Amino acid sequence: MAKLGVQQQLALAVLLSVSLAALAICATLFVFSQQRSYRDTVRRSTEMIEAASLAFSQATADKDDVLLDALLHELQSRRELAISEAYVLDPEGRVAAHSRVEEYGKTYPIPALAAELNPTRLSEVSDETSSAFRVISLLQAGGRTVGALVVTFSTIHLARQVRTELLWIAGVTVPILLISGLGVMVYGRRMANRLQRLETKALEIGRGEWGEPLAVAGDDEISRLTAAFNRMSTDLTQLRSRDHQSAETIAALNRDLTAQLEIVGRLKERLADENASLREQLRSLHAPGEIIGANGSLRSVMAQARQVASLPITVLITGESGTGKELLATFLHEAGARSTGPLIRVNCAALPPTLIESELFGHEKGAFTGAVGQKKGKFELAHGGTLFLDEVGELPTESQAAFLRALQQGEIQRVGSDRAISVDVRVIAATNRNLADDVRQGRFREDLYYRLKVVEIRCPSLRERLEDLPVLAQHFIEHYSRKLGKPVIGISPSALQVMASYRWPGNVRELENAIARAVALSTSQVLGPEDFAMAPDRPSLASIVGINGDGASSSPFDRLLDLCAIVPHELKGDAWERVLSSVERLCLQAALEKSKNQKEAAEALGLTQTKLHRLIRKHGLKQDRGQSAEVDLV
Repeated sequence: MAKLGVQQQLALAVLLSVSLAALAICATLFVFSQQRSYRDTVRRSTEMIEAASLAFSQATADKDDVLLDALLHELQSRRELAISEAYVLDPEGRVAAHSRVEEYGKTYPIPALAAELNPTRLSEVSDETSSAFRVISLLQAGGRTVGALVVTFSTIHLARQVRTELLWIAGVTVPILLISGLGVMVYGRRMANRLQRLETKALEIGRGEWGEPLAVAGDDEISRLTAAFNRMSTDLTQLRSRDHQSAETIAALNRDLTAQLEIVGRLKERLADENASLREQLRSLHAPGEIIGANGSLRSVMAQARQVASLPITVLITGESGTGKELLATFLHEAGARSTGPLIRVNCAALPPTLIESELFGHEKGAFTGAVGQKKGKFELAHGGTLFLDEVGELPTESQAAFLRALQQGEIQRVGSDRAISVDVRVIAATNRNLADDVRQGRFREDLYYRLKVVEIRCPSLRERLEDLPVLAQHFIEHYSRKLGKPVIGISPSALQVMASYRWPGNVRELENAIARAVALSTSQVLGPEDFAMAPDRPSLASIVGINGDGASSSPFDRLLDLCAIVPHELKGDAWERVLSSVERLCLQAALEKSKNQKEAAEALGLTQTKLHRLIRKHGLKQDRGQSAEVDLV
């Protein structure tokens, strides 16, 4: 191509473009025609089979083999359907009728559609091979499935039909493209002649022969380029008359360029300093709570989280309070395919029971008293992203049915509206309760429980991952040292031993608060055992149930724990948690029996009324107008 002239290159380019365009058009039309013919054939075949299923259903229900054979023969005789095989299966997979006599009485695998207990569709289509597809239609009579009609259709004739159409299209398209290409070549020849004249003028200017200006005709690109050459010739003539000024002008430009480069260098250094300062500020402003440590039990949790992060399935995160369930939900969202979508967080325990459906699904104007305008619910706000439901076990029973319907159907209805709204939301739920026990005791719907528990990830408690304690402690020390402006840089091994002997009922959240308090009150650069006030052998039961007290042993919970003489080291597995749970129930029962109402009981226990209400629901306690509470200590 380098040795060819402009005209020859243009001719080759036009021919190549025409050929490629014809090939692309033919290929595109072939693909689309084939797909269209295939879809139309599948649609017509499916409609035909569904229409014939009624007669086959009646014959199968009546076990009329003669009628079944006649119906199959009639179906296969329709040449426009191109049926290569057809047979009827009874519910046990036995061939009740077949287009081939030698297949009678054989047993075939039962199609997946016929094996469903509650099928949501009556037929399905599957690709058998590249040249055939299969239609499976359920045969039903009296509301039950009595068999399946399986028909295999050939698509070989479609390729012949598409090729015939393609040849006709090519016969029309190629001549049109060739004529268009010839027109382009004629126009290109004229452009090439003008470019040759422009090339000659450029060579003259290069030799210093200004000559006469070229004639400019038209307003296309070549005309504008010709005018530019004329202006350049005039400018060069003027520059020759000012040669003595050129050296000074160039020197001035060099000086300006040198000064600008120096300014750029200083700005570059300043920018580097500002970037370093901004990175330090970002590190200081970054809130603690990253998933720190990946040893022991946490390694398997993170491996499981990475495996399911990009999958469009519901995840149930369980674990004690303060173990990082919300952080794990954030990781699942950011590491998944919906990371660009919104992450909407909902604390189910904080929602008033009367407004839960309004918060989750939204409401229309005037739906209830105080609904002064339309409001979108959390499901709509999370469309295309992730909805995180924290403490999902606190959902009232009457709201669980509507929530289950939204999960199963992917549709919601605003309060006060009968219009269904489709939502594309991935749900991640978290709870610190044993939902399986709640299901057995009737406090949580079993179908909702299994719908949420597609994949369950349990966040280990801090006492199960004590190998991460040094890393977590150092992380919180660095964070609060920057935040509080304290010169604390680390923690002593003896302090780590004291912390390792503590049970940490509040888990990582309690550890963070302990580190923050120690950094704030420390007078040295290294935290020691004296900076942490905790009992290593016996945790306060008040901290287990969330009492906001000063930790003194005079509280009812601590006194009861001392009387029970419970030693954690003598307990194995989850026995310690079961003992604490039983003690917690007994304390609640005693307080409710000796109190006139729940407010008085909450004050006696040092709890808020909200916390007391949650504990009563957790343990199944009941109190009616000062009467004694009943409890099931199973």
